[in-house]
Amino acid sequence: MSTASCPICGSIQTRLWKSRNLNRELMPEDFKITDGRYGVTLTLHQCADCSFLFADASETSQLTTLYEQLVDPSYEEGAESRTLQMRWLLRLGIAARPQAHTLLEIGAGSGLLVAAAGRLGLDAVGVEPSMSLVTAARRINGVELLQGTFPHPRLEGRRFDLVYVVDVIEHLSDPVKLLADCAGALAVGGILIVVTPDVSSLAARLFGHRWWHFRLAHVGYFNERSMSEASRLAELAIRSSCRVRWFFPIRYLAERASAYLPVGPVNRAAERVAALRWLYDRVIPLNLHDSSAFVMTRKG
Repeated sequence: MSTASCPICGSIQTRLWKSRNLNRELMPEDFKITDGRYGVTLTLHQCADCSFLFADASETSQLTTLYEQLVDPSYEEGAESRTLQMRWLLRLGIAARPQAHTLLEIGAGSGLLVAAAGRLGLDAVGVEPSMSLVTAARRINGVELLQGTFPHPRLEGRRFDLVYVVDVIEHLSDPVKLLADCAGALAVGGILIVVTPDVSSLAARLFGHRWWHFRLAHVGYFNERSMSEASRLAELAIRSSCRVRWFFPIRYLAERASAYLPVGPVNRAAERVAALRWLYDRVIPLNLHDSSAFVMTRKG
C-alpha cells in the first residue's frame, strides 16, 4: 500500500500504480493539449475503495502557475475539427436543457465552444487559465474569455443553465471541489456536462501504461465508479452518460498512430503526394469509446 490518500473519497487504502517517468521539474510545455508523449506521467496511485487513479500530491502543487504560462500553437491551428466537436457537445447539452439561455465553460481553451454557443444565441462565457489561449480566443475566435481559474471573481453570484467542463477535470488535483463549485454555479434546473477519459475503457486496458490519455497533464483518471462517488460528494446527481464522439483530421490521427505503428514513411509521403495529402486533410468523426460525457444536475 502507498501512503497517499485518495482526493475523491479520502481513503488511505491506496497503492502505487505507476512510477513517475520524467526525470526533471515540470515546465509549461509539459501541459500542452497537443502533447503526444503517451505514457509519460507523474507518480500515480490507485484507490482501492473508489478506484480513482491520481497523481502524487507532492508533484501537483504548481499546476495553476504552469497552466497560466502554457503556450500551445498547434492547438490553435486545429480549429476546424475542434469546432465540429464543440457543436456535438452543444447538441448534447441543449437536448438535456432545451430552454437554456446561459452557458459557462470552465477551461475554455481558445474559446471554440463559447464562440459556437454564441452563434446559437446563448449568452456564453468562458474561463481559461492560459494567458496565451485567452489571447488566441480574442484574436482567432473573437471571444473575450476571463483569464484565471474557477470560481472567478467576475462571475460571483451568476448562475447558468449549462456548465461545461470538457477534458478539464483530469487536470485538477481537487476534482470534488471543482464539481461542487460547478453545482453552485447551476441555475435552477441547470445541467452540468463533464467530459473526461475513462480509465476503465477497453482502450485503456489494452494499451496499459502506453494509453494515449496517460500524459503529464493528466493528474486524475476516472471511471464510472469514481465519477459517481465524486459527483455524490459534490451534491450532484448523474442523469445520464454516453461515449464521446471526436472529430479529427486524418493527418492528426496518422501522426498519433506513429507512437504505436510504423506509419512514419506514409506520413512523410503525404507531404509529397497530392492525393495522399488531400486524404490526410479530411476530417472524420471517431468514437474510440475511451471518453465519457456525464450529464449532471444538482441534487434536490
